[in-house]
Amino acid sequence: MLLSVILLVGIGTMMIFSASTPSSYAKSSSSTAYDVLKTQIIYTALGIGVLILASMVDYKLLGRFSIALFAVSTLLMAAVIPFGTTRNNARRWLKLGILFQPSEILKIAVVFFIAYVLSQKNIREKARGLWGILIFVLPVAVNIGLLVLQPHISCVLIIVAIVALMMFAGKVKARTFIVTILIAVAAIAAILLFVKSNEKLSLDYIINRIAAHGGEAESEADTYQATQSLYAIGSGGLFGRGFGKSIQKYLYLPEPYNDFIFSILAEEMGLVGVLLVISLFIILIMRGYKISSNAPDLFGALTAFGIISNVAIQVVLNLAVVSKLMPVTGISLPFFSYGGTSLIIMMASMGVVLNISKQSRYSKF
Repeated sequence: MLLSVILLVGIGTMMIFSASTPSSYAKSSSSTAYDVLKTQIIYTALGIGVLILASMVDYKLLGRFSIALFAVSTLLMAAVIPFGTTRNNARRWLKLGILFQPSEILKIAVVFFIAYVLSQKNIREKARGLWGILIFVLPVAVNIGLLVLQPHISCVLIIVAIVALMMFAGKVKARTFIVTILIAVAAIAAILLFVKSNEKLSLDYIINRIAAHGGEAESEADTYQATQSLYAIGSGGLFGRGFGKSIQKYLYLPEPYNDFIFSILAEEMGLVGVLLVISLFIILIMRGYKISSNAPDLFGALTAFGIISNVAIQVVLNLAVVSKLMPVTGISLPFFSYGGTSLIIMMASMGVVLNISKQSRYSKF
């Protein structure tokens, strides 16, 4: 699993350099081709450091602070609404000395929180029951509401999927799922009514993206990003144009080194490169789930399961977006997309899974 992570980060850094070169030059007259790469290398070095540190810290110790971590992440999410930094009509970043995305911290905090609740003997059975799920569903629902206010709908999809999968892994009773669905439907209805009645909030862009995906775009701008992505993927062929030879990255494809970096990979490395990267993700996910199934205790099993599920969900959704199988939404590709918070949190998560693996007893191969 560690080897897969190292290879993915290495290939991802290489592709960020290639995909970001035109965008780096376009920033200002003094910009160089290495501006984005330098920043990403710093993020990568920090990520490796936190991976090593997390792999050395007993995950059981982390479990004791899971509620505190969730509370802190909730406070940070709440602080984004009045004090956050706005980019592309979305307020998702918070500046406390450094600029970061609290939603990335929230993803791992939700995993720790639900794993803790579903693994504690004194509350486990109650939390699996019909109304006991409110112990963890309501706090998570509060954060989902905060995500909608930013708005950050892609993160809502990821967290809802993580919660559902962890409820399944935690053996929550079948009727409990029904109650959860009813609560979710009621919450969504309430949020939509609130948004509709508030002129300052608008989710019209989501409706436009869904309509564009269904072939009912009001203008070419609604389908531009997805179309350029398909041009990049389709022109890659079997072996690709070659590293650094992408055409779509020259300011045709928006976010070429972020959400749509996989499209540049397909264009430059072709089907062979795509299959290599997808294979590495499959190996990582399979090994992660094996670590989960052999964890020494229930908390470790649920934590590893939730962390690896987060990776799997983001990979599947990102590939679906860039290949136009679902409407465009801002979902990054783990270990590939540019960004400090996402990479560092993801690397720390892998360190936790490795720590769980070190304390497990099973055949390595």
